[in-house]
Amino acid sequence: MKKITLLFLLSFVSFSPIFGQAIFDSSIHTATNFGSVNSPGAEGVQNVIDQNSSTKFLDFNAFDGIGFEVDLLGVSHTAIAMEIVTANDAPERDPTSYEVFGSNDGMTYTSITTGSIPCISTRFFSRTFSFLNTNTYTYYRLNFTGTCGASSINQIADVQLYSAIGDIPTITCPSDIMINNSTGLCTGNATYNVTANDTEDGTLTATLVTGLASGSDFPIGTTSVSYTVTDSDNNTVSCSFNVMVTDSENPTVNCPSNMVVDTNPGESTVMVNYTISSSDNCSTINPLTGFTPLGTIADKAYYISNASFTPVDAYTDAMSQGGFVGTIRNATDGTYLLNAINMLGSAGDILIGYDDVTTEGSFVWNSGDTSTYTNWNAGEPNNAGNEDYTVMQSSGGWNDVVGTSGNYRYLLEVDYTPLQTAGLSSGSDFPIGTTTNTFVVTDVAGNSVTCSFDITVNEVLSVNSFNLETGVLILPNPADKILTIKNDSDIILDKAIIYDINGRTVNTIHFNSILENKTLNISTLTSGLYLIEIKGINGNITVKKFIKK
Repeated sequence: MKKITLLFLLSFVSFSPIFGQAIFDSSIHTATNFGSVNSPGAEGVQNVIDQNSSTKFLDFNAFDGIGFEVDLLGVSHTAIAMEIVTANDAPERDPTSYEVFGSNDGMTYTSITTGSIPCISTRFFSRTFSFLNTNTYTYYRLNFTGTCGASSINQIADVQLYSAIGDIPTITCPSDIMINNSTGLCTGNATYNVTANDTEDGTLTATLVTGLASGSDFPIGTTSVSYTVTDSDNNTVSCSFNVMVTDSENPTVNCPSNMVVDTNPGESTVMVNYTISSSDNCSTINPLTGFTPLGTIADKAYYISNASFTPVDAYTDAMSQGGFVGTIRNATDGTYLLNAINMLGSAGDILIGYDDVTTEGSFVWNSGDTSTYTNWNAGEPNNAGNEDYTVMQSSGGWNDVVGTSGNYRYLLEVDYTPLQTAGLSSGSDFPIGTTTNTFVVTDVAGNSVTCSFDITVNEVLSVNSFNLETGVLILPNPADKILTIKNDSDIILDKAIIYDINGRTVNTIHFNSILENKTLNISTLTSGLYLIEIKGINGNITVKKFIKK
């Protein structure tokens, strides 16, 4: 008998009986469309019960869902579980809810159960949902509605109903686990316990189906973990829970110390260079309106657009953001970005910056990067309908698409530098005075730290002013009868004016030579503090103080 898997994306300890006897058999049963169905010839309704995940049932008319009916040819079954397998194509085409009906005449149907289907990016993924039902039916109808993204198409690879064989095992999973990251790591370590028992078989060992084992380092974000156990009658029971790891660690930033610099003589600004460096246990990246951050690789920040664009419009929008539609330079970068995108849920096909618009068949990167790395799906690029642009699918494989039709979220790549919120950038001309420079460093999880420092610029007077200030001396000081103005500068002095403490002019002296030392008779001045303003012929001025005894 076929073994099957149940995945509940809910926050509770799940006990879910899933049974070993499949009801649909495509070798004898025929599936027929229910509702408004528009399927391509190779993707018709019979594929949904053939238990072959490489085929699928597709409906272009997603407005009323994707439905089908099966006549069990007079054989009654009590269905108490449903398995659904995701199809190969874009995750946004996956349905989001289901309803199961039963009938014994093929005309009057009774609703048995309804439920929601969490959106996931994993393809060919089997999930089983159990429900209560004690009635037997010879016809079953299933209808799936909603889409996981902005799509007018529904798709399903396989659907199967199950009934019980004898007693069933029990399995117990923990509730959702919420932990913080381990210090310095972009992961968190989670331990848990899953138990399973059966009436006939006793204690059973559960098998990990998805996620990571207890004691593993789980990535930041939500990881769905599911276990299954099968008894000797081939009854299978599954349970699931989430491990949610929160990045609670702030980035670190090396903030410069306050700086004091001088201008060149006679200048009003000075160029100042400084360095800001930052790091994080995961990745630093600036918040950007309209985009979800993915991470930073080699000083290139990557985002995924929240809105969808045609490829042509995406290229234009990326330029308006100061960047490019993103480059994937190697397999490691591709895996990193794909994992970050898939952690967001059903992102679907993501436009990347690889195109052959200029020369058919010669693909180049929008950023101008010379990387030759590619990850085309088998048979791609095939240029069907003049496909000049490239999308990365949820599997990581690439496919070429038409530039003016189809809407996609796109990978944005911009240069990363810490976000400056005040001051001037390194290498700028800083004015005289104090400029406060502030930077905010944010990581992918939204944790942020602030760095602030001051750059103070002191004015240095011109060379001539400097010489006048230091090259002219007043001797002696204090003075009684004779005051000498001694000129050791290389500036020709014009005149000197003596002021009393109240600012009144007391005397004016004129000079004749650069080398002249002027002797003044101050015997008639009253005792006290005086100012003497000395002017050069080039307009420079210095003011000295002296005391008359």
